[in-house]
Amino acid sequence: MKHNYNYFAIVLFLAFFAQLSFSQETNKNWSFEIGTSAVDLFPVGENTPQGDYFDEFFNLNDHYNFGAYVGVTKNFNKHLSITAKGTVNEISKYGEFGETDESVLVDNLKYYGLDGMINYSFGQGKLQPFIAVGGGYSWLEEGPYNTFSSTSNSLVGAGTVNGSIGLKYWVSNRFGINLQTTYKHVFEDYLPKHWDHNLGIVYKLNKEEQEGVETETTTTENNRWSFEAGFSAINLFPVGENAPQGDYFDEFFNLNDHYNLGLYVGVTRMLTNNLSITAKGSVNEISKYGEFGETDESVLVDNLKYYGLDGMVNYKFGQGKLQPFIAVGGGYSWLEEGPYNTFSSTSNSLVGAGTVNGSIGAKYWFTDKIGVNLQTTYKHTFEDYLPKHWDHNLGLVYKFGKEKKEEVNNDIDGDGVPNEFDLCPEVAGLASLGGCPDTDGDGVTDKDDLCPEVAGLIEFGGCPDTDGDGFPDNKDNCPKVKGTDNGCPAKVVETPTAPAEIKPASLRKVYFGFDSVELDDNAKETLDEIANSISNMQYNIAIEGHADSRGSNDYNYNLSVKRAQAIKTYLLSRNLSNDAISISGKGETQPIAPNTTASGRASNRRVELTINISAK
Repeated sequence: MKHNYNYFAIVLFLAFFAQLSFSQETNKNWSFEIGTSAVDLFPVGENTPQGDYFDEFFNLNDHYNFGAYVGVTKNFNKHLSITAKGTVNEISKYGEFGETDESVLVDNLKYYGLDGMINYSFGQGKLQPFIAVGGGYSWLEEGPYNTFSSTSNSLVGAGTVNGSIGLKYWVSNRFGINLQTTYKHVFEDYLPKHWDHNLGIVYKLNKEEQEGVETETTTTENNRWSFEAGFSAINLFPVGENAPQGDYFDEFFNLNDHYNLGLYVGVTRMLTNNLSITAKGSVNEISKYGEFGETDESVLVDNLKYYGLDGMVNYKFGQGKLQPFIAVGGGYSWLEEGPYNTFSSTSNSLVGAGTVNGSIGAKYWFTDKIGVNLQTTYKHTFEDYLPKHWDHNLGLVYKFGKEKKEEVNNDIDGDGVPNEFDLCPEVAGLASLGGCPDTDGDGVTDKDDLCPEVAGLIEFGGCPDTDGDGFPDNKDNCPKVKGTDNGCPAKVVETPTAPAEIKPASLRKVYFGFDSVELDDNAKETLDEIANSISNMQYNIAIEGHADSRGSNDYNYNLSVKRAQAIKTYLLSRNLSNDAISISGKGETQPIAPNTTASGRASNRRVELTINISAK
C-alpha cells in the first residue's frame, strides 16, 4: 500500500514538469503550485464519527490527514483565473466518537482528488485574498465507515461540488505562498463530505525581466537576527533499532505512516557571513510510533505529548538565494510515556532526556527578508524511555532589520548602463547614447559635441547653422546671412562695363547662396546696372539658372528655374519689358567649376543673363 502511494507521487511530479515545460513555451499567464494537503473528514455536519460543521476545525493532530497536492492556474485577467488541482493522500483519521476516544483511526485508506475551480482574487498587492467555486471527482478506498461493496479495499469515487476561500502572499514577483481551505460536498454515503486544506508554494511561470543596476546584499549589524516558524514532523521509525523502530533511513519519506505533524519556532543569530547559532522549540503529539511489518503498517499510540528545546551551530554554503547548510548541537526532549517507552508506574508521565543532534538543510530566500527553510535533524538519545528520532522542519524565515544594499561597481554613474557598456562610465547619461550625456539634446554626446550647450546638427559636430548656408555658426563669419565666403555672401568681381559700352551681345552673372533664391546686395547692384544701361534700347534678355551638385537632379533643376525667375521678377520691377525676357533652368548639368570645393560650388550657384541689344 505504501509503495503505491510513492508511485502515484512520482507520476504527479512528472506531470508537473511536463506542464511546466508546456506552459513556459505557450503563455505568460500560468502559475504552478505544490504543497501540503490536509484532508479532514470530521467537521462536515454529520453524525459520528463525523461531527458538526466547523467543530474542532483546527484540530490538526486528531483530524488532519496529511498528503500532497499539485496545481496549475491560468489567469484570464487581474482578478479571474481557473485552477486544476490533483491531490494524493491516505486517510488514517476518520473522525471521533467523543472525548474518551479522540480520534477514530482507520487503516490508511487511499484518497485521490482531481478538482477544477474558478477563482476571483481581491486586490493587486502582495496579499491577495480570493474565493473560488467549482467541482471535481474524489476517490476513497472503502473502510469500516464507507462500505460500498463486498470487495475489500476497493476504490470508490463520486463527484463533488466545491467552495473555497484563501489567500496568496507574493514574497517576490514570481514566488508566493498559498493558504486555502476547500469544502467538498458529495451526495453519496460511501464518500463522506470533507475539507481539503492546502498550504503550498506558488511559482509564476512567466519570466519577468528587470533592467537596471545589479545589487548585492551585505550583512549589517541590525539584520543578524532571523525568526522562523513552521511544521515539525517527528519520525521515530528509521533510527536503527528493533521493532517498532526500523533500520536507519528505512521508509525515510513515508509521511503518512510515520510522520507526526506539529509546530516549531526558532530564532537564529548570524555570527559571520557563514556561521550562525539557532535556538528552537517544538511541540507535537505522537500517534505513529513505528511498525511491526507489512501486516500492520503503522503502530499507533494515544497521542503522546512531545516537546523539544534545541540549540544548534550552523554553517551555510554560499551567499545567493539558495543556501545549503549543516548543523550540529544538542538539546532536551520530553515525551509522554506510552506502551513502548514506559519509565515509571505513573501513567501519562512526561519524561525527558538530553539529545545529541546533527542536521542538514537548505534555505531559499525569495526576497532579502523572507525565505523558506527545509531541514532534517537526527536526535540521538541514550535512554530507553526516550527513543532516538528524526525532526523534519519546513518553515518560513524572516530577517529582522533592514538590509543594506550596495551597488556592485557595474554602474558607477547610476544611469542604468553597466560600466562595461558605458562609453562615459563616470558621468550619468542616456542609454540611447551609450551612457553619455547630451546637454543640448541634439543627439550628439557632450564628449563629441563642438557646441555642447547649443542644439545643432550632427553633420556639423553638434553646432547650429542658423542661416542654413552650410557653414556652422562657430565657423561662419556671417552666421545670420547666407554666404559662400566663410559664411558671408561671395563677392564675384567682374570688370564693370559702362552703360554706353554695353555690346550688342553680352553675358552677365548673378550668384546665389546655398539652396537659396534670395538676391543679395551684389546681385541687386548688378541687375540695377543692367536695367539702367538698356532702358532706352531695343533688347531681349535670356536668363539661364544653374545650381551646384548638392541635392537631387530634379531638385537642382527646379531650384535653377526659381533663381532665373527671381532675376526676371526683379528686372520687371525695374520697368523692363516682360516680352523681352525669357527664362530657363539647367540645374547642375553645366558647372563652370569643380563641385568638390566650397569656392567651386559658389561659382556654380549662378544665373547667367545673355543680353542682346539692337539699335532703335
